[in-house]
Amino acid sequence: MSKKGEARGKKLTSVFSISHDKDVDGLCAAAIVARYAKQKNLEFDVLLTDYGSFEYAFSKVAGLRDTLIVVTDLGLDENYLDAVEKGLSRAISQNCRVVWLDHHEWSKEAIKTIIQLERKPIVKINHDFCAAEIVYKVLMPRDLISGELAAIAHDTDFNERKILAANALTDAVSVIRFSAIDKRHDITDSLKPLLFALSENGIAGVWDSKRKKLRDNLLAKQVHHYRKDKAKKMKKAFAGHCDQEIKELLVRIVEIPSGVTTTDFGTYLANPDNLEIDGKKYKPADLLITLSQGGMLGFRRSGEKALCNAAAKIFKGGGHPYAAGGEYGLYDDFGAVCADIFNTLSKDTSWITEESG
Repeated sequence: MSKKGEARGKKLTSVFSISHDKDVDGLCAAAIVARYAKQKNLEFDVLLTDYGSFEYAFSKVAGLRDTLIVVTDLGLDENYLDAVEKGLSRAISQNCRVVWLDHHEWSKEAIKTIIQLERKPIVKINHDFCAAEIVYKVLMPRDLISGELAAIAHDTDFNERKILAANALTDAVSVIRFSAIDKRHDITDSLKPLLFALSENGIAGVWDSKRKKLRDNLLAKQVHHYRKDKAKKMKKAFAGHCDQEIKELLVRIVEIPSGVTTTDFGTYLANPDNLEIDGKKYKPADLLITLSQGGMLGFRRSGEKALCNAAAKIFKGGGHPYAAGGEYGLYDDFGAVCADIFNTLSKDTSWITEESG
């Protein structure tokens, strides 16, 4: 038997999870993968990452052997194809298997690149669910805690905000992430305690349902402070917004303050009660664009007249029709950026639905 044949005959000994580090969906998806590894009596490790770190993440994957690699809540497009293909190909040659479960928009080329790799990688993409729901359905469909984690993730990812514990978990993830970034600590290591608490005991591992607060008292206090500080920052940031009508749709650009997530800011600016400056009331934008200090763009909408994923695609990004991300690049003059973005969206109106036209 060839060495290649011998490698393929060896059993898998571990599970390596790669998931999105920015939100509850990515965290819960990884927690369900951890439960799957435990059920199969396999060693488990995790790397929580974001799109700008794909080269590092998949270079790490290249060193794995005899491992089931499960990627969740991360989309793939042409910008990262080479790095991902190289890392996964190397891992597969070392007796690894690949499962990629996601809910973002993928290009046909990206899907083809992954499914044509050796050992028949499994790629499942479904835009109707959040990532944790897909992981639950594929890996742990009869596990009650995994089902609970999927429901928590759905509430946050679809911005339903009906579950008190899910709201607290959302802010807890933000507090831990921003603290790790400020202190230059590893984000994965910082989020692992939360991830493993969720994996072991579900939401009860981090949330006291009787007291209706997080079990970790220090984290609960930090979340309380974060919420108050966040509200002040968002109100101040909205005062500097830029508006323009494009094809009768209101497009609004706002600089996102540090320590605030795009999701939270989008939710805040979708509420008419928050849209008042010096007695003047503004209406929610048809298309809201948040611009970070690093030049990243977030897209949210208040109705169905705009397609966030189509707008994001114009700026090297993607996502869902109702939420997406893109990239502008480093900048000095916010006003000049707004003018440039408005001009770009005026020339390419693929982001406007046919119904609006």
